[in-house]
Amino acid sequence: VRIAREYITIRDLKEIRAHRFGRGKIGGKAAGMYLAYKILQRHGKQRGLNLERFLTIPESWYLASDVFYDFHASNDLFRFMNQKYKRPEEMVADYPQAYNAYMNSSLPGDIRMQLEQFLRDVGNVPLIVRSSSLLEDNFETAFAGKYDSVWCVNQGTPEERYRAFENAVRQVYASAMSPDALEYRMQRGLVDRDEQMAILVQRVSG
Repeated sequence: VRIAREYITIRDLKEIRAHRFGRGKIGGKAAGMYLAYKILQRHGKQRGLNLERFLTIPESWYLASDVFYDFHASNDLFRFMNQKYKRPEEMVADYPQAYNAYMNSSLPGDIRMQLEQFLRDVGNVPLIVRSSSLLEDNFETAFAGKYDSVWCVNQGTPEERYRAFENAVRQVYASAMSPDALEYRMQRGLVDRDEQMAILVQRVSG
């Protein structure tokens, strides 16, 4: 937060808010990416380098952390939140049940309507749906490879595109309960920390 205050402006915050679904935080990966870009921009200009010619952030949208809790509440998924307190072998044994429950759940109705409109607005361009949990990409806790990112070709009818997109969101949410992620949290003393999964959606470049 101290570093962000130095580099992030009110205009930046308004830009993030305009691309955010939900009311919560945008998560560690999204925040770290945006802050790193702002740092590079400023220090590049101080050195006479126009980094914007070579370095850009793909157009990005944020599914905020509160949607993760709303998803749990509307689908009775809070029963899986105690997975982090189980032994590793129990985590592995129970994960298929948790995964299936997440994949057979639905996003809250208000978020669904917003995302359907978003997909209409963005058009048939490929998208990547990326994890951005609150603990992710922090100092000494990268969580590299512990959570899922899902490629969406984003083709077909509006209904097909939405189903694929929602499926990608569910998969990222389910990965928060994966044994690898939970064991990583145990190893770093983060079991009791509140882990909310935000999601970073980006237009695929190239």
